[in-house]
Amino acid sequence: MIVDELGFAPLDDTGAQLLFRFVAAAYERRSLGVASHWPFDQWGRFLPEHTTAGSLIDYLLHHAHVIVTDGESYRMREARQRGGGPRPKKP
Repeated sequence: MIVDELGFAPLDDTGAQLLFRFVAAAYERRSLGVASHWPFDQWGRFLPEHTTAGSLIDYLLHHAHVIVTDGESYRMREARQRGGGPRPKKP
């Protein structure tokens, strides 16, 4: 299972509980991929309770391979190649 854009919008209590149940049900039973723009220490910004964020991270990181990417979005790069999208900032 893949969860993409986790943290795009804040979750309410019900959404956070459903997400936690989903992750807990998959834990050590299914492969689970998660993509988010938020670093782990900021997951409390889109989850209503810091304890829920900590528990989710605990489940997700046990046996995990964490891949941190940095750089330009593939979609933005493709849009620019087609002549659209914002231009990157110059250093």
